[in-house]
Amino acid sequence: MPSVVRDLFENYVKEQFNLEDCIAVNNGTSAIIAPLWSMDLQSNDEVITTPFTFIATSNAILIAGAKPVFVDIDPETLLLDPNKIEEKITPNTKAIVPVHLYGRICDMKKINEIAKKHNLVVIEDTAQAFGASTPCGKHAGMMSDAGTFSFYKTKNISTFEGGMICIPKNSKLDSIKVRSICNQGQIGRYNHEFLGFNFRLAEPLCLMAYEQMKLHMKGIKAELGLRGPEKGHYPNVVYDQPIYKKKGITGDCPIAESVAMSIRNGTYEK
Repeated sequence: MPSVVRDLFENYVKEQFNLEDCIAVNNGTSAIIAPLWSMDLQSNDEVITTPFTFIATSNAILIAGAKPVFVDIDPETLLLDPNKIEEKITPNTKAIVPVHLYGRICDMKKINEIAKKHNLVVIEDTAQAFGASTPCGKHAGMMSDAGTFSFYKTKNISTFEGGMICIPKNSKLDSIKVRSICNQGQIGRYNHEFLGFNFRLAEPLCLMAYEQMKLHMKGIKAELGLRGPEKGHYPNVVYDQPIYKKKGITGDCPIAESVAMSIRNGTYEK
């Protein structure tokens, strides 16, 4: 079935950011799952991420079949500390998923250098930073192997529910496979090459996203101020959640734990 509006939206984003591909999906969690799923991760594989964010990021790693390994945060930026990544890398490490939190951008230069050294895939969780850019003009979510985005109702581009995957040129990921996984693993109609999902963003929601981007692309800013530690994000590190304790998933990130406790107690100060 032709997807004229979806194609219109995806091609618009591809052209704006000079991407290999853009895939509109039904939410930001699906956007993380699909590129990870395309890597055919095994149960002993590990993916490095931050414990100080919404649980969806590490849930996606688990759903894709791997184990999340948590690296502590920088106390100033509250983002994944690149100086602590290498000590957590093992022969089982396959990827890094940094999270651009509160509209702030992780140190992607350092993260990408580490990934290149160890031959790791980097997938940027950009759910809270669409439109953010570095001083040299590089866009959040466009600096590695893939960037994932959310169009939830609290985001600066909103379809109430929705998201997208941006795959830059020269990505280590197979963009055709990632796209196929979002459409029940199809390569051509009724030819299912991979185990996939229905992650497609509905056509009316693609139109909503397209119209917003056309109007606001030049002046769009990340959602700084909509979320932040002063507003209660986030009162617990991910590995302290009951479901993670039940599964025996642990972490050792004292800075993240301290920041989360101060948010929980209402004592956080910049």
